[in-house]
Amino acid sequence: MMAFWQQLPQTPPDRLAVDGALPLSFEQLHNRATQLRNTHPELYGKALALEYTSTTEFLCALLAFDGWCSALYLLPDTTQELAMPADLMHWPADTAVKTPLSELCHSTEPALETVWYLATSGTTGTPKWIPHRFASLCRAVKSNPASALRWGLCYQPYRFAGLQVLLQSALSGACLIDASSGDAHQRMQVFKRYQVNALSATPSLWRQLLMTNQLAELPLLQLTLGGEIADQPLLTKLQQLFPTARVLHIYASTEAGVGFSVSDGQAGFPEAWLQQTRSGIQMRINAEHHLCIKPATVPVRSQHIVVDADGFIDTSDVVQLKSGRVLFLGRANGAINVGGNKVHPEQVEQVLLQHEAVLQARVYGKASSVLGQLVVADVVAKPGSDLKKLPSQLMQLCLTQLQRYQIPTRYHWVSELANNSSGKLSRKESNV
Repeated sequence: MMAFWQQLPQTPPDRLAVDGALPLSFEQLHNRATQLRNTHPELYGKALALEYTSTTEFLCALLAFDGWCSALYLLPDTTQELAMPADLMHWPADTAVKTPLSELCHSTEPALETVWYLATSGTTGTPKWIPHRFASLCRAVKSNPASALRWGLCYQPYRFAGLQVLLQSALSGACLIDASSGDAHQRMQVFKRYQVNALSATPSLWRQLLMTNQLAELPLLQLTLGGEIADQPLLTKLQQLFPTARVLHIYASTEAGVGFSVSDGQAGFPEAWLQQTRSGIQMRINAEHHLCIKPATVPVRSQHIVVDADGFIDTSDVVQLKSGRVLFLGRANGAINVGGNKVHPEQVEQVLLQHEAVLQARVYGKASSVLGQLVVADVVAKPGSDLKKLPSQLMQLCLTQLQRYQIPTRYHWVSELANNSSGKLSRKESNV
């Protein structure tokens, strides 16, 4: 397996790898990564923790140290709950003393198969390290050295979603625009300034970008949704807004890696895929209605990844079969308990979002002395909506698709809903 730096495409010398305040060409990127690796021969074969300081420096470090170090730990913004190996070296902290230029190491050491460790977001539990091989991380990357795409980076690249965009951009010869911080309006300003034409974001972030009323100003050629359930109203809206663009939603997770992508414009995926092997991926549904995936590449052994005797990973994503589609309902450990009945918040949210007056929705449980929990919803309504009539309209909509116990008993009208640092809808209990 070739290292990351060995897979950079041949591009014109002036082709930008990163644009923004400090633009960097692919040639400059390769040279900086080579110099960084040569000035740190002491890191060969060592486990290294990479601290994010900037997208450019982080990308250079990944190129320099993949195939050079035995392991790369991509440090998140907080590591207080993560177990760290005792012999772990840190970059840049432990690499302040560099080898003098006169002693540069132009090493002929063989490239190592570096293990990349990414931390889970901790959305539904304590964050943990998940190991990956570079081959599995870039399995879904489409190589196109003549790429004219300009990718907007919506997440820090130490997160799985951000890393996917960084790898897609670098390995395809595309340009990367960093917009990983700021609110939706600030990000839109960056996207417009640098004419971003490819975006990958969570459904929650896509909704926030739509609410700026500026998204249509971008010359988008590719729109990717991932990290959360892609609901039909959102997919339809994006396809209507960009009728000539490629719109797809990707199923991936830090634990299972990249699973598959769907480009037919419909929520979920075809039931027929359960009987097929697609790009080396196999899928099935277990007795608990969880989607199980057998990856194309054998996952690195980890106590946090449970693989059955047939090589399938239980994703803990609950699904249902309906009209020839496999539809996602939500996470197994995120259900609300209403009198012994399980209610998946995401399933209820997907119904609420079908109403034209609902821009965003977050469903959660509130304690009840009688039923254990009750279903409650925070809703961002379209400006000018009749909030007196909307609850009854939502009730009628829910009755057509949900059981009584799944329907929200109360609505809170809010101006916005927060996303967590991974771009996903924050599931923390509401203070409303």
